[in-house]
Amino acid sequence: MPIDLGLSRITKLLSHLNNPHLKYKSIHIAGTNGKGSTLAYISSILTQSHKIKNGKFTSPHLIEINDCITINNKIYSKSKFDIVNIDILSLNQKLKLNCTEFELLTVTAFKIFEIEKVELALIEVGVGGRLDATNVLERITDPNEGVIATGITKIGMDHEKLLGDSIEAIASEKAGIIKSSIPCFVDSSNDSKVLQVIKEKCKSESSESIIVKPNEETNELIKYSPLKGQYQINNLSLAISITNYINTKYYNNQITKNQIIEGIKKTDWPGRLQYINVPNIHQKILLDGAHNESASIELSRYLDSNIPQPKIFIIGITKGKNLKSILKHIVKSNDIIIPTLFNQPDQMPWIFPESIPKIKKAAQEMEVQVEVVSDQAYIRDVFEYLKQQKEQNLQNLPIVICGSLYLCGDVLRYLRELNI
Repeated sequence: MPIDLGLSRITKLLSHLNNPHLKYKSIHIAGTNGKGSTLAYISSILTQSHKIKNGKFTSPHLIEINDCITINNKIYSKSKFDIVNIDILSLNQKLKLNCTEFELLTVTAFKIFEIEKVELALIEVGVGGRLDATNVLERITDPNEGVIATGITKIGMDHEKLLGDSIEAIASEKAGIIKSSIPCFVDSSNDSKVLQVIKEKCKSESSESIIVKPNEETNELIKYSPLKGQYQINNLSLAISITNYINTKYYNNQITKNQIIEGIKKTDWPGRLQYINVPNIHQKILLDGAHNESASIELSRYLDSNIPQPKIFIIGITKGKNLKSILKHIVKSNDIIIPTLFNQPDQMPWIFPESIPKIKKAAQEMEVQVEVVSDQAYIRDVFEYLKQQKEQNLQNLPIVICGSLYLCGDVLRYLRELNI
């Protein structure tokens, strides 16, 4: 079923499972971009500490549905995931709750974290915050259970039909995860209007708002990060601030600086400014989600600093997104666009790729050259086309794949099938 925000269905389902989400500590993160990177840093650092068993739930999944759940920074096995997920689906059907696919996936993650006896769950909001399924998480007076910190990353315009058509409205929805008397850590690079909305929400909830700026510590630590992009300094700053807080308040400072450094070094977050090698194309290709305007602006900054003009862009975008708001920041008049479709992700029936003719039309209106492999081309077809071009020495330009994390998933799945 399509996205249907609300907490009543998931609350009922969780109650029948004895509320697994309230049996461990949790950190809850909202934002438009940077949520996954921030949690990836935290999970990797906690895993290096060896003593803090952690689970991480992010969305969307990239290759298979189970890769949205990790235990100690390792993807939860598909066989074990399926056992829990099937039980959840069966219970939902039996109770006739009509939970959405994302609600069922969220409950599956919460139940897995209970089964695996995690000490700390790292939870990423799906869409928005206030009415997102993950917002059943609660503050509990027991220091070993419930939300112990919230975080808000960079907020931009996205999902306007669901969250509102202004940056203030979207910020208000995302600020809905703020919990009474629980500190909220906020990326300082947010628009002043966003910061004001969050501060007012924190005040109403008697929650401390901690506006996080890069400082001497994070300026030193960022050199260890394998994740690319100028914005990673903000994501890392948020992750370090939250880590330092929980380390002092809950873990008696047992996480050492060396463990923090090792955790940062081992952070992995695929599909974001990731370089890949594709057989017979004989050059590194840049892969990045860039699925909304804010992300496309950050991609543009990276491209301007690191990759020369002109470029070939392989672009696939989710239906309903504002094509021009994404394309205008990254594509220039002497570039070439090759539109592609992507496969509908597992258990996400509301997701569809934008049609190739529509991407072509938007690009042509921007006076950008378009090469269409076919109106039904997927990434496999595009790679075959590029191989032929290389063999004929017709194209030797830098290649960038972007526009959707679901397209990134198709690319990584293709490479995995080739055992790369």
